[in-house]
Amino acid sequence: MTQQEIISRTRDYIRENFLYTRPDFPIGDDDNLMAKGVVDSMGMVELITFLQDTFAVKPSDDEITEDNLATLSRIAGYVLRKSGATKAAA
Repeated sequence: MTQQEIISRTRDYIRENFLYTRPDFPIGDDDNLMAKGVVDSMGMVELITFLQDTFAVKPSDDEITEDNLATLSRIAGYVLRKSGATKAAA
């Protein structure tokens, strides 16, 4: 899976689950999802569950940071790194 595919699937999930009443709300790849009001702390929990279910990555507590999860680009990079680490450990 490519970074762009991860971004696209995650953006679709966010639109369907958080922006269903605002379908034209713009989300750039580098927009901070919490700062822009797209997700709140409970929404972040839901988003992490989506990442686990969709991409088979399970963030540890110390990985749940803005560096990994603040934007679509960071999420995609994190998923790629994490899935690569998982494959290497297997």
